[in-house]
Amino acid sequence: MTVAPMLGARVRLFLARRPWVYWCAAAALAVAVGLATLQQLEAVDEARRRWADRRAVVVAAHDHRAGDELVWRTVEFPLVAIPPSAIDEVAPGTIARQRIGTGEVVVTADVTAPAGPAAGAEPGTVVVPVADPLVRDLRVGLPVQIVADGVVLADEATIVAVHDDVAYVAASADDAPIVAAAARTGTASILFLP
Repeated sequence: MTVAPMLGARVRLFLARRPWVYWCAAAALAVAVGLATLQQLEAVDEARRRWADRRAVVVAAHDHRAGDELVWRTVEFPLVAIPPSAIDEVAPGTIARQRIGTGEVVVTADVTAPAGPAAGAEPGTVVVPVADPLVRDLRVGLPVQIVADGVVLADEATIVAVHDDVAYVAASADDAPIVAAAARTGTASILFLP
């Protein structure tokens, strides 16, 4: 005779002689299932509360490119769907620092205050005006390199403003002095990066 049927017969005999063990096990199982169900219902209620609490935030009214003045409207979203750095008010003349799509929640990294060419620069960079007479169709946000006499002066730079034939380029604080010196002598050139 195999062990499994013998064990099953002994368990049945044990439970037949002591029915209170069976009922205690059934009650414990019912309590465990009830507690698990209660925890799940509480989790659903908590999630429902988080999605019910709402806040008005700024969203872009249409597509913006870097350098465009922000056109915005406010929309209410559930708190759990709002990025931590979302803004809820905009100063007049606020400029888009990067591309912002229609209906996108505007965060602090997306915009900059209108305070001259340095307004569109990333923190930690220095803005240098560079005039390159051979360059046309400059746009804010373009990644560029600055070179002079075949030497790369700024490996990673970004155009943050354009006025007439002058491109205002944000370069690292280490590269900015040499770029400014080359721009002053007229030897600085702008190379476009893909």
